Amino acid sequence: MAEYYDEEDYTKLGLIGSGSFGDVYKIEEKKTGDVYVLKTFQPGSKGYAHAESEINALQKLDHENIVKIIASSDITNRRKNESAHIVLEHMPCNLYNAIKTHPEIKENTREILHQILSGVAHIHSKKLVHRDIKPENILIDPANMSVKICDLGNCCDGEEEIFHGRSMDWYHQDILDIVCLMVRLYLGESSSDWGSSKVFSMDGMKSFFEAQRNGVLPDNGFGTVYKKMEDVVSKNGLYLFIKLIASERNGGCTTAAEALKHPFFEERHAQDASERNSGGTIAEEALKHLFSDEGNEQDTLPKESKQRHEQDTHCRRNQTAAGFQLKQGRVLFLIQKSKNFLLSCLA
Repeated sequence: MAEYYDEEDYTKLGLIGSGSFGDVYKIEEKKTGDVYVLKTFQPGSKGYAHAESEINALQKLDHENIVKIIASSDITNRRKNESAHIVLEHMPCNLYNAIKTHPEIKENTREILHQILSGVAHIHSKKLVHRDIKPENILIDPANMSVKICDLGNCCDGEEEIFHGRSMDWYHQDILDIVCLMVRLYLGESSSDWGSSKVFSMDGMKSFFEAQRNGVLPDNGFGTVYKKMEDVVSKNGLYLFIKLIASERNGGCTTAAEALKHPFFEERHAQDASERNSGGTIAEEALKHLFSDEGNEQDTLPKESKQRHEQDTHCRRNQTAAGFQLKQGRVLFLIQKSKNFLLSCLA
């Protein structure tokens, strides 16, 4: 449990930035001289809700890749019109700025992705979801490439799947956000401009996978991203890229914890052209593995999701006559999720 915040214990060293809910300061603890970050939330229902969500989440989490809470206001006993405060460990910069100012970031992309996945896996293990994973919310120390996930104000129960009247799979959304980070890290800042005027249709996604099986790369939005990724990552990297896009909780699941065990993270080099050019296409191999892996996912889901997944798997095993139709359904699922991912990543 974090200590309660007392303004008299700290000295403000300067303003780091301001947001819609308040200000962020660099502070120093008077007693120890340790440097921390102070998030101040202005009075108001939205600001307090954000602060309360972040405090509650951080008090449940303890992981080297998640920013640690040092002290906070007593939200439950706050006075009316009183600001809320959270003291957090300090990190030099966020990933958004580091990508632009530290070229060594690209050389350590694999390790950075591994740390982000590790932090997300811990969040999901507590039945929580982050819901706002992006470069601005990833802290990093370029000196040692230490990574920490921050800004958990949008964190919520992963089992609450209704959002604004719409059914949501927040675990899957966190995974797609990591895929966006993968694209950003490997392809650079300019990747956000690619295909901004393109419309990624269902037919376009279907044509990509069909063309890949025939050894042809279609000239559409996903084809552009895939081609760029193919130039900078290994065969295993491309396989992980597609597998994460196609992930879902119930059947064919790629959880953050499962992704950590992917062979991509055991490779020493970011690219091995000779390995990638041997055998079939990556899309073909990825789809083959997605189909063959049905019902064999790692035991990494929250209990309720796992039970639904096991029921799903049991039904599929008893419906052998419908095997081909199930595989077709998986392809359509992959196309739909890929479409949603690309719209958010390239818009």
